Amino acid sequence: MVSEITVTREGAATLAFVEGLHGALEELAQSVPHIAEDDLSLFSLAVIEIATNIAVHAPRGGDEVSLSVELSAGDELRAVLRDSAPPVHLDLTAATMADALAESGRGLAIAAAVCDELSVERRRGNLWRLVRRVGPRSV
Repeated sequence: MVSEITVTREGAATLAFVEGLHGALEELAQSVPHIAEDDLSLFSLAVIEIATNIAVHAPRGGDEVSLSVELSAGDELRAVLRDSAPPVHLDLTAATMADALAESGRGLAIAAAVCDELSVERRRGNLWRLVRRVGPRSV
């Protein structure tokens, strides 16, 4: 069993916060040299897509939406994103890629495609869980 590495960040759900997550993901990647770069890149893509959706779709005005992110690596890559936004009502199994000419609408479909597990629970906000198993994959 590989030892577990965890990196956390907390802040307001803004695009500036999301931009800062790149540093947290790089910190995680440097701590786990046993994980292939492809796995780390695809996991990072999924985390950034979900965090961006939270920042872009967070309600404006009134109370600021907070976002905490916990990134973990060991035998698999995991992310838990907690936001204080109103509960989302999405069917993640129905996430599909947007039309090729659309300017948005791909985030959930990308995250679902590159993660082995993607879920959201409504708990005083939203609790997103992402898992990417690492190692050889059968194609």
